[in-house]
Amino acid sequence: MKKQRKSFFGVLAGIFSFAMITVMGTVPLHAETLEELKQQINALQKKVEAMEANQMKAPQGSPEDPASPYIVKGKSKGSFRLPDIKTDITLGGYAKVDAVYSDKSAGTGSAADQFFVPTAIPTGDHDTGNDEMVIHGRQSRLFFKSETETDFGLLKTHIEGDFFGTGGNQKVSNSYSFRLRHAYGQLGNLLAGQYWSTFMNASAIPETLDFGGPAATLFIRQAQLRWTQPFQWGSFQVSVENPETTLVSSDPGFTNTSPDNDQFPDIVARVNFKTDFGNISLAGMARQFSIDDGVYDDTMWGGAVGIGGRINTYGKDDLRFMLHYGNAIGRYMTTAYAGAILDAETGELETYDQWGGFLAYRHFWLDSLRSTIAYSYGGADNDVKLVSETANKSFQSLHANLIWSPVPRTHLGIEYLWGNREIENGEDGDLNRVQLSCQYNFF
Repeated sequence: MKKQRKSFFGVLAGIFSFAMITVMGTVPLHAETLEELKQQINALQKKVEAMEANQMKAPQGSPEDPASPYIVKGKSKGSFRLPDIKTDITLGGYAKVDAVYSDKSAGTGSAADQFFVPTAIPTGDHDTGNDEMVIHGRQSRLFFKSETETDFGLLKTHIEGDFFGTGGNQKVSNSYSFRLRHAYGQLGNLLAGQYWSTFMNASAIPETLDFGGPAATLFIRQAQLRWTQPFQWGSFQVSVENPETTLVSSDPGFTNTSPDNDQFPDIVARVNFKTDFGNISLAGMARQFSIDDGVYDDTMWGGAVGIGGRINTYGKDDLRFMLHYGNAIGRYMTTAYAGAILDAETGELETYDQWGGFLAYRHFWLDSLRSTIAYSYGGADNDVKLVSETANKSFQSLHANLIWSPVPRTHLGIEYLWGNREIENGEDGDLNRVQLSCQYNFF
């Protein structure tokens, strides 16, 4: 047995020696003595060791080496850099499922049963009290980002979408269309594309399981051109954004609620202050409303102001808030008030005051366990001579949740939502909802 083992290893050694001699091409096959053969094998061994040492010392690539032939870690979290380019790529998103139980149905197939839509709360005689249970995965999200160093500053791109698009059903495949959320590029201080409106401070949005959020929050993404000018304590931003007039009318037969006559972009300016205690922003907006449909022809301007922020309190806790007021908030707030009113008798547009906001506090019970409670209120000073008695007057909402992250990038939670809607004739309606959510982030 020992002879067989010795012979086996001898054969392997011979094959290895022959392979090395053949590949390296440095040992002559006519070695005359055993001693010469040993010397040549030793020389080959040293060459192999030297090559291995050089390979270990060879640069493996880094973000600082744009000519690296390797895929390496990028500068930003979760990014990677492709060979021979100066661009960091980040792919991300999450898979999320929501189980939503409501004590009032918003109607057959309505998305308002899947996330909170304040205007869909039934009131008065329309309050049928039908319970509704829905389980869906439409909030699941995908995004692609890139960052490239250029002579004009950092070039960023961001494409993101979810599945709250049109179409789909709750039969067979439960499929829904992919929907664009963000699509923008930024070179240095200039951003162009679809992104959160400059009028809102997105960092102030509270952490709710419900996709809709507080009843009277600012919440809008739209195409824009934005310039951001940093300064020592924050930044100043100014933008021109996509306009869209939305109207109601004293004419009962009026149906042109979004006339296609916009002539000027919405103009927004915002100042952001950042400190160790968090951030606060002050914003102002001016909008033009316009109609020219062959029957009515008028234009007018309106405006709004807002304040929002996120303040660090105790430990990892934070306080988040938004307050906004003006006569042109309209579609910028989730209450979805019309931007202006058309007086059918005079043919003129009129604005009306609207206001809203929320206050939210997030508390960490443990590093992996946290809760958010958020209250919101929004209202409008409707001209009762020009609007119908079913026009929305005010909205309220309350969110309270408990979210557990047993491991990083995994969030399991339960949330209670109460919503209230009141219309001009005094009727109102309440919504009570319980939601269970499981979210798994990609990275």
